[in-house]
Amino acid sequence: MDIQQLLIRHPCVMSDPEWIALESIEEKTTHFVFDVSMLHNLRGRGLVESAGERWHITEQGQRRLHDRAGC
Repeated sequence: MDIQQLLIRHPCVMSDPEWIALESIEEKTTHFVFDVSMLHNLRGRGLVESAGERWHITEQGQRRLHDRAGC
Protein backbone atom coordinates (compact mmCIF):
# COMPACT_ATOMS: atom_id res chain seq x y z
CA MET A 1 0.00 0.00 0.00
CA ASP A 2 1.28 3.45 -0.88
CA ILE A 3 2.14 5.44 2.23
CA GLN A 4 0.54 8.57 0.76
CA GLN A 5 -2.87 6.90 1.07
CA LEU A 6 -2.38 6.58 4.83
CA LEU A 7 -1.40 10.15 5.65
CA ILE A 8 -3.34 13.17 6.80
CA ARG A 9 -1.77 16.46 5.77
CA HIS A 10 -2.67 18.46 8.89
CA PRO A 11 0.17 18.71 11.46
CA CYS A 12 -2.16 18.23 14.44
CA VAL A 13 -4.12 15.28 13.04
CA MET A 14 -2.76 11.78 12.65
CA SER A 15 -4.25 8.91 10.69
CA ASP A 16 -4.92 5.57 12.37
CA PRO A 17 -1.88 3.99 10.65
CA GLU A 18 0.32 6.83 11.94
CA TRP A 19 -0.97 6.26 15.49
CA ILE A 20 -0.40 2.52 15.16
CA ALA A 21 3.14 3.08 13.89
CA LEU A 22 3.94 5.49 16.73
CA GLU A 23 2.50 3.12 19.33
CA SER A 24 4.47 0.23 17.81
CA ILE A 25 7.72 2.14 18.22
CA GLU A 26 6.84 2.97 21.83
CA GLU A 27 6.17 -0.70 22.54
CA LYS A 28 9.48 -1.61 20.89
CA THR A 29 7.78 -4.12 18.63
CA THR A 30 10.05 -6.58 16.85
CA HIS A 31 7.85 -6.68 13.74
CA PHE A 32 7.10 -3.24 12.33
CA VAL A 33 4.27 -3.65 9.79
CA PHE A 34 4.92 -0.39 7.94
CA ASP A 35 7.83 0.35 5.66
CA VAL A 36 10.53 2.91 6.30
CA SER A 37 8.57 5.69 4.57
CA MET A 38 6.18 5.75 7.54
CA LEU A 39 9.14 6.28 9.87
CA HIS A 40 10.45 9.09 7.70
CA ASN A 41 7.01 10.71 7.71
CA LEU A 42 6.84 10.53 11.51
CA ARG A 43 10.39 11.92 11.71
CA GLY A 44 9.36 14.81 9.46
CA ARG A 45 6.60 15.60 11.93
CA GLY A 46 9.10 15.57 14.81
CA LEU A 47 7.57 12.50 16.46
CA VAL A 48 10.43 10.02 16.07
CA GLU A 49 14.17 10.11 15.50
CA SER A 50 16.60 7.51 14.29
CA ALA A 51 19.47 6.26 16.36
CA GLY A 52 21.39 4.10 13.94
CA GLU A 53 19.13 1.25 12.95
CA ARG A 54 16.73 1.85 15.84
CA TRP A 55 14.01 4.46 16.03
CA HIS A 56 12.97 6.31 19.18
CA ILE A 57 10.00 8.46 20.01
CA THR A 58 10.81 12.11 20.69
CA GLU A 59 9.39 14.08 23.61
CA GLN A 60 6.84 15.56 21.22
CA GLY A 61 5.88 12.05 20.09
CA GLN A 62 5.47 10.96 23.71
CA ARG A 63 3.20 13.92 24.38
CA ARG A 64 1.09 13.09 21.31
CA LEU A 65 0.72 9.49 22.44
CA HIS A 66 -0.31 10.42 25.95
CA ASP A 67 -2.45 13.41 25.04
CA ARG A 68 -4.31 12.75 21.81
CA ALA A 69 -5.53 16.34 21.73
CA GLY A 70 -1.87 17.20 20.95
CA CYS A 71 -2.26 20.67 19.41
